[in-house]
Amino acid sequence: MSTHFPKKQEDKSYRQWTFRTLLLTVSAFLITAAVTVYRDPFFHYHAPLPQYNYPQKVYPDSNERYCNDGISRHFSYESIITGTSMSENFKASEADEIFDSEFIKVPYAGATYKEISDNLRRAYQADKEIRYIIWGLDYNTLISHKDACNEDFPYPYHLYNDNPFDDIRYVLNKSVLLGETLQVTRAENGVGSAVDFDTYGSWSVYHGEEFGAWHVLTTYGLKETPEKPQPLTGEQRRILLDNLRQNVSALAAEHPETTFYLFIPPYSVCYWDILNNEGTMDQHIEAEQLAIEELLQFSNIKLYSFSDNFELTCDLDNYKDYMHYGEWVNSQILKWMEKEEYLLTRDNYMDYLERIRKFYHSYDYASLHE
Repeated sequence: MSTHFPKKQEDKSYRQWTFRTLLLTVSAFLITAAVTVYRDPFFHYHAPLPQYNYPQKVYPDSNERYCNDGISRHFSYESIITGTSMSENFKASEADEIFDSEFIKVPYAGATYKEISDNLRRAYQADKEIRYIIWGLDYNTLISHKDACNEDFPYPYHLYNDNPFDDIRYVLNKSVLLGETLQVTRAENGVGSAVDFDTYGSWSVYHGEEFGAWHVLTTYGLKETPEKPQPLTGEQRRILLDNLRQNVSALAAEHPETTFYLFIPPYSVCYWDILNNEGTMDQHIEAEQLAIEELLQFSNIKLYSFSDNFELTCDLDNYKDYMHYGEWVNSQILKWMEKEEYLLTRDNYMDYLERIRKFYHSYDYASLHE
């Protein structure tokens, strides 16, 4: 009489199948992760491989917040251009020539001072010796909490910390694999390309036909009855100084070896039209004075403002909306920095403030809407 063990055989087969399935699954995950780590489209682990072509990061698909940390930590450079959309149109090659230094550009559209400061600190923590930092200080985020971040933009926190377990969201991400990793291809001649810091993040060409008065005036509306003038409050002063001291002044104090070329972006006359309508023009000028006085305490800060270049700010052909100017303005800003034109000092900043106060308070804003 023979004895059969079908149940044991089935259990053994099932265990073998389960083991093989798990092995194949784990192997697939490891291979996927290895490919992303090796090609590293966001430069999280290393600089771009010289034999590969990396997809050019151009507007509106620049992926700045995904790439900037890796660029700051792993690329070879001497100096940095940063800021918001007001800095995206800078061409690093122009800065290279003017400052005789090798620049990268790591802008963050819509960023707060905190976000940009954190990125710069990551660069310093990677033992980068930074000669110059060109940084646009936007007024619209000046009176913001010192730890504020712009939640309107997806922020890949897993790429900005040192927790390796967070990296699963990068190396085992289907969208990253298909949309980024597999787009990194081996160069036919063995000489690849990575990031063009002239075009990286730049939006000016993309919006090339959207500049001028008609476009600018359609981007904002005014209240029928203008608001009463509102001075800068004590609470706003505290928030402003906390923001500057944590995110700008502290960096300058900690890194005297770096020269900070800071500038207040030249918003158009239509921006001042809005301030006038909302009753916040004096508030703006008081806040700017407070910021200037804070920053001029540091010998390694060169602070520029171009709001008294009325020929620039009143020519709406330079703008696509009431704030954003074309790339030719960014190019001119670098030239002004080279010649130290529009440089604010302890001797001239009060004259500058009086010029903008007098001009923008007396401007005929009704003529803009005729």
